[in-house]
Amino acid sequence: MLDPITYSEIIAGRIMDKVYEGFSANTAEGKIVPALATEWKGNENGTIWRFTLRKGVKLHSGREFTAKDVKYTFEQLLTPGTKAGLNSAYLSSVVGATDMKDGKAKELAGLTAVDSHTVEIRFSEPDVLFPIYPFYMMDSGTVAEHGPDWVTKVSSGTGPFKFNAWKRGVEVKIDAHKDYWGGAPTIGGVQFLIVPAGDTALSMYEANELHFALLPDNLARRLINDAKYKDQIVQSPRAQINYMGMNQNLYAPFKDKRVREAVSLALDRPAMMKGLWGGAALPMNGQVTPGVAGFTPGLPELKYDPARAKQLLAEAGYPDGKGLPPIEIQSTEPSKDELAYYANQFKRVLGWDVTVKIAERATHIRQMNAGEVAFFPWGWTAGYPDAMYFLSQVWYSKSPYNRSRWSNAEFDKVIDKARTTSNAEERYKLYHEAEKILMADWGTAPLPILSNIALRKPNVKNVTMTPLGYSDFHTITIN
Repeated sequence: MLDPITYSEIIAGRIMDKVYEGFSANTAEGKIVPALATEWKGNENGTIWRFTLRKGVKLHSGREFTAKDVKYTFEQLLTPGTKAGLNSAYLSSVVGATDMKDGKAKELAGLTAVDSHTVEIRFSEPDVLFPIYPFYMMDSGTVAEHGPDWVTKVSSGTGPFKFNAWKRGVEVKIDAHKDYWGGAPTIGGVQFLIVPAGDTALSMYEANELHFALLPDNLARRLINDAKYKDQIVQSPRAQINYMGMNQNLYAPFKDKRVREAVSLALDRPAMMKGLWGGAALPMNGQVTPGVAGFTPGLPELKYDPARAKQLLAEAGYPDGKGLPPIEIQSTEPSKDELAYYANQFKRVLGWDVTVKIAERATHIRQMNAGEVAFFPWGWTAGYPDAMYFLSQVWYSKSPYNRSRWSNAEFDKVIDKARTTSNAEERYKLYHEAEKILMADWGTAPLPILSNIALRKPNVKNVTMTPLGYSDFHTITIN
């Protein structure tokens, strides 16, 4: 999947991020920086954005990147029949987007090319995050020149690398784009090998057939504490949250904040990280991943405190768990070990009868979305590098993905304000305020997050893992 219009798969995106770019980019530390736009200015509530495009950017075809390419990309994402993927959703509030999707218009009314290097975009409702969405801008002349199957023939982006070749199920090759606006890459290209088994990848790595190997979770747990690989392991938190969903609509005791806090205090997170995930996990004290813009530093550490958990439960009217109705904790087959731990831990610490229920994945998601699951561990992975992706989609009361049905009017009010705050720093302050409200109300019990873990040869420099995947490749050196 290497078409910037139909793109809808996270793993493919790790390659495409090196070939295509958007208005902005994010650093490994989570900072938003200019990319194809040198600056952007919005009106006060985010219903109009004007972008100044970077001059001198060379597309992989050799042509200059201009406003024409922005217009073409956006209209392809909205034209019926193009099978547009994930990035089309980011255009939903642009004026005229619905008419294009419905086949009523041939052009996007809300996009104006002011000149060759300036575009203005109008919205039907505020969208203060529009400049940071991960669009993949493509060359407007590619399809006309090379036909609908161009993606297997040529490269159509602006990134530091350009597409070379793709063998399904085997490999993808990308070459250095020597005319890259950020400077030519320091290596000639990258070969991504598709290796179906972790142990095979490890054997290839040890045979010097791989410089850098992303590890599947089971292999990462084996190697992270192996002294042999101590100086070759690179690790970062994933741009993902994990949490314990507690649906108050289905289980009355969850309406009491003391019960919700007791659930959190009964979890021994250090033991979980060591025993369940072999050290290939990191603690979370809130619901925004470190390395994502808007992360709240300094949140209180989530403690394991059985005595305090029992005290809170007694204060809520359930001494030693007496009076707590039995409950099922539900998730999918890969989480069965976690579920067994939770059920045992809640019985041991709180005297609470919790039984495990395994559900088929599609059924489980449908039931959570419908608000039909009372108690469940689940997660959410960022689609763009901003805290709003977690806070508004998982915990805002009106979100279809608020699967635990937690609702707090004060939290919603802060998120509503953040949605119309164009200034990033002011918006981050609102995120911090909202996250503190969530945690003070024990709307959830955050769970540890798994890490992105890879092996890197000692002679390979300037590449690591970030919350969103690989770091930039264009400054890699191999000694």
